[in-house]
Amino acid sequence: MMQRPYTLYLLLFFLLFLAFGGLYGGIAMLLEPSGDLLAMGDLLPLLPVSNFTLPGLFLLVVMGLTPLALAYGLLVQPLWGRVGRLFAWNGRHWAWTSTLLLVLVLAIWLAVQGLLIGFQWPIQYATAVNGLLILLLALTPGVRRYCAIEG
Repeated sequence: MMQRPYTLYLLLFFLLFLAFGGLYGGIAMLLEPSGDLLAMGDLLPLLPVSNFTLPGLFLLVVMGLTPLALAYGLLVQPLWGRVGRLFAWNGRHWAWTSTLLLVLVLAIWLAVQGLLIGFQWPIQYATAVNGLLILLLALTPGVRRYCAIEG
């Protein structure tokens, strides 16, 4: 197996940073669906939902658990049979491909936030920069080589 490039460790750091934020926000929204725990209750009238349960589930699963699974997949690179081959793209491991998809989902999530509630809180900017760093690190030559599927 190829030696892991240092850019992979940076990528893992930013995926874990995203996961921490997703887990924190998701759990807080599920514990208090009114949004009061995060001081977001006044935003509910701007949203197409009556409480923060659905956004909380999204944050928990998509922005929390998914980056954790991707960090594991990038580090260990399990193939996982047909599922792994299904998500492999451009000769790269499924975790690499899924990381690019996660960045796309993150960009859409932030765009929808911007449209519905505005783009004014520091966490939104930090998340946008984090997503950009994840994308750039995933596209570095070292990470691309490391995630290439042999065979």
